[in-house]
Amino acid sequence: MITIAVANQKGGVGKTTIAFNLSHILADVHKQKVLIVDNDPQGNLTSSLLDDPSKLHAHTLKAYNVEPFRSMHISENLHLLGSDITLAQVAERDFQVIFNLKESMKRIDESTKDGRFDYVVIDCLPSFGHLHLAALNAADFVLIPVNPSPYALAGMKDLFLTIESARKHFNPALKVIGIIINQVDGRKPVIEREMAQVLRETYGDLVLKAEINKRVKVEESPAFQKAITAYDPNGPAAGEFNAMVAEIIHRIKKYRH
Repeated sequence: MITIAVANQKGGVGKTTIAFNLSHILADVHKQKVLIVDNDPQGNLTSSLLDDPSKLHAHTLKAYNVEPFRSMHISENLHLLGSDITLAQVAERDFQVIFNLKESMKRIDESTKDGRFDYVVIDCLPSFGHLHLAALNAADFVLIPVNPSPYALAGMKDLFLTIESARKHFNPALKVIGIIINQVDGRKPVIEREMAQVLRETYGDLVLKAEINKRVKVEESPAFQKAITAYDPNGPAAGEFNAMVAEIIHRIKKYRH
């Protein structure tokens, strides 16, 4: 089982959209068994996957309570642990709670009636705290969405310090699988190209070759509970997301071998 945390402590970089499409493409295109974990009390990812989020019966909070639970079946290969505002109570607990998510991931992987998951994708909230650290503790890899904006580098520096701290104190095997340049909107092409170049010069091969452009169909597709590859399969955005996922899979295989 490979666990990927989609994380950036800066908001507005498109983490949920990346996690949503990454999970769907792994499950629907690559036929991998995927558990997607909404680790954000806002519950936006959950709302993108369920017709009625109030009927959620597999809550991420149960993982932090280390309670028995089963994931919700979304599609043939995609399962969900969902979230709502009640998940925020984790932030008020003792620091030890950050280890519970990883423990529960082991248990659900062992107990699911459908067999082992190939991937777990954790959608992280845009802040530092227990929920963020729990995801870094549970993950094998971190995928970092970033906007090509003047503020991107400052936020990246803070995130890498957090990742390094997680490695030092509780998850030494944690790796950054890549940085994905996301939401390139083209309205400020010179600035965006310059910032993308700075990111590539600063972080080298950690930056994925794939880039995701800001498109209306990408923003629309979660409202229809469809990945971009199903909502607009022949469009350019589907090609961009497929390229991103293929690159991530290739990198994971290199790490594993």
